[in-house]
Amino acid sequence: MTESLEHFFTNKFTCTTDEISEVVKHFKYVEASKGEVLIEDGNVCRYLYFVIKGCLKANFIDANGQETIRYVAFENQLISSIHSFINQTSSNEYITVVEPSKLLAISYTDFKLELSKSSLFKDFYIKMLEITYLNNHWRIETFLRLDAKQRYDYLLKNDKRLVQRLSNKNLSHFLGITQESLSRIKAKK
Repeated sequence: MTESLEHFFTNKFTCTTDEISEVVKHFKYVEASKGEVLIEDGNVCRYLYFVIKGCLKANFIDANGQETIRYVAFENQLISSIHSFINQTSSNEYITVVEPSKLLAISYTDFKLELSKSSLFKDFYIKMLEITYLNNHWRIETFLRLDAKQRYDYLLKNDKRLVQRLSNKNLSHFLGITQESLSRIKAKK
């Protein structure tokens, strides 16, 4: 079950098979059901997940019960409540399974162990932080510069998976609009 992760390391980093094996052995296989909550608001995030198959979301729920989706991870992507995982402090978000998923999880303890001894894992960590930064920058920029229709059009052009695989409810929460607004935008297409 680790082939996807091994392939991920082979394609993104210059490394040996032994280095990959040493890192991958710390990831444990997990199956998760649709709707399952892997981390809850207020709990410490103890795992970083690599998605083999399926879809997960990082989401916030405000005091009025309104959901906002910060990030969606599909196959060959990583997801965690990153600030909680790095600092081992309470999370302010949820990690929720959107589609039945097959995952590989590394614990915080194993993550820190590999970080202290593996140059491959250090490179992986830097890449993970870069991707997180770029994703967060893109999210902020699109919310500041684009209106709802423009954000939807951007997804259609640049990341159709979100439009194709998320329900209207989840897609509207990702775009920061109501389901009714999303329906109107789709109807005009």
